[in-house]
Amino acid sequence: MKKYLILIIILITTATSIKAQEKMRVGGGLVYTTGYHYDKVNSDANKSPFLGIFITGIYEMKLSIQLAPSLTYFIPHVYTLESGPSTSIKSTVSAMMFDLNAHYVFNSLDRFEFYGLAGADILVTSRKETFNGKEHDNALGLNLGAGSYIKATKQMLGFVEAKYVFSKYGQFMVNAGVLVNLTYIIKHSKEPV
Repeated sequence: MKKYLILIIILITTATSIKAQEKMRVGGGLVYTTGYHYDKVNSDANKSPFLGIFITGIYEMKLSIQLAPSLTYFIPHVYTLESGPSTSIKSTVSAMMFDLNAHYVFNSLDRFEFYGLAGADILVTSRKETFNGKEHDNALGLNLGAGSYIKATKQMLGFVEAKYVFSKYGQFMVNAGVLVNLTYIIKHSKEPV
């Protein structure tokens, strides 16, 4: 677990130290995923979460190349194994994911930009059962997908992307959210009123 934490810190430090030439965007949104079964055990008690929230940053390296780190927290999936008059036994599967993707913007229209994405991720997952303790597991994976930005204003854009995570816990994910153009806001906040 410590080596994954160190890797995350290194990736975040690297990503935040990169100076964007023109655009730096931050934002977040909602995630829907097909999910996985914890430890590859096919039972309802081992199903992973399907919904989550994420935060992300987009750094434009060149005109068509972007770096996009993100952190996703999944709402835990709770399954009741046994329920009695005084106690109930539950299984809870929790997950968190860190991604570092590269975007290649291959088509830019007036209000829309379309991009392909590829990158790496770390999934940290656990399963807790009442009275039986907690188990942890981690998986490294590769992402492959596509997305689109929808320009609402000069300061704000919406976006949607779909990707498949190739790993021990392979899953299809759809992210949708809002980004704020920090570079535009900083540039215009320095102008005299």
